[in-house]
Amino acid sequence: MLDVQLKIFKTIVEQNSFSKAAEVLHMTQSAVSQQIQHLEDFYDVKLFDRFYRRIHATPAGEALYPYAVHIDRLYQEAERMLQEFAGDISGRLHLGASLTIGEYVLPEILVAFQQQYPRVDIAMEVCNTEEVVEKVRDGILNVGFVEGPFLPSDHLICQPCGGDSLVVIAAGAMAQPEPATKLVKLMQEKWVMREPTSGTRRVFEEFLRAHDCEPSALHIVMELGSTQAIKEAVKAGLGISVVSRRAVSLEFNHCALQAVQLTEGEITRPFSLVYHKDKFRTYTVETFLAFALSKLNVQQPNE
Repeated sequence: MLDVQLKIFKTIVEQNSFSKAAEVLHMTQSAVSQQIQHLEDFYDVKLFDRFYRRIHATPAGEALYPYAVHIDRLYQEAERMLQEFAGDISGRLHLGASLTIGEYVLPEILVAFQQQYPRVDIAMEVCNTEEVVEKVRDGILNVGFVEGPFLPSDHLICQPCGGDSLVVIAAGAMAQPEPATKLVKLMQEKWVMREPTSGTRRVFEEFLRAHDCEPSALHIVMELGSTQAIKEAVKAGLGISVVSRRAVSLEFNHCALQAVQLTEGEITRPFSLVYHKDKFRTYTVETFLAFALSKLNVQQPNE
């Protein structure tokens, strides 16, 4: 029990929050508080000061933290060593993915992995790029797959893992008088866009700037957080948009939507794998990384 309490203590210090620690550990906040109370009672010392919903480690807590880190690391290394000896791929795999990857790339890979390793419990959160990166940085996710640019961090390792292309879409009934259209001619059209923190939107905005078009000049009539919602809005004639080509193959085949060809060429974007450089990766996580990257035809990331 003491090792569990030390792990909880370590996580609270790193997250600087009881509630965030509870999220990382998949526990209730009351259970986290109770375990810390038991730890304080065991050592007969106060480990945290609480001031107006903010916490600070006491001098005793600061002194205990490096020992808690070392003990937790030893436990994880021992567990990983024994799993490798036993060839045991099991446990929880908590992933994050931005919208396109989460909906159109990873599902097939996750199904194949779970079929090969049925003792692994997989949970995947699908949210925008910024949220995925933040949760990886906070230690909530084992690994994240994102599309488009994001702010670099000294705590994260980023590995390219393929990519896709974006396409400007319009309602199927809309005529396109020219084989290809200049971006500048589309700037005054009505646009239905993803939220500003979306990887898709950020890549498109970079493409606009690279071709001397200012993103703020877009006539955006609606922002939606779902690719499916965007497709339905475009079908209804609310405007044009830009989405992953992977997301509209069915609509193109059925003539529900059409691609607007650009004279400036194709809009390409990379996918990235991100993980915390200091977060211990279990044998199961390492096995999944190798599996996923092989499916994506990408080499295993180097430290």
